[in-house]
Amino acid sequence: NASIGFSNFQICLGQSACLIPPIVPVTVASPVSDDTDATCAKRVIEKLQTDIAEVKDNLFQEKVFQTFYANQNRSPDIPFKVGDKVMLSTLHHHQEFKKKGEK
Repeated sequence: NASIGFSNFQICLGQSACLIPPIVPVTVASPVSDDTDATCAKRVIEKLQTDIAEVKDNLFQEKVFQTFYANQNRSPDIPFKVGDKVMLSTLHHHQEFKKKGEK
């Protein structure tokens, strides 16, 4: 997703999906590690937590950008005063009224 910087798969599982299998056979010796299952699980959980924190930061940044660009076209003050006559559009309100009335 462009706004969060991660795919949903990566957020849920903590790693990117491998979409294209290798064409040539890969012969890699199994990695030797002294890690126990608990330390591996702890590492995966920490990775997920950092990814989620980064996603939250990215979403907050996108929200700030969206607010900034939306407010660029708004006037700083309201041009109407109490007692001014204004014309309101009821174009979409008629459909809402009909939907609320249907039961």
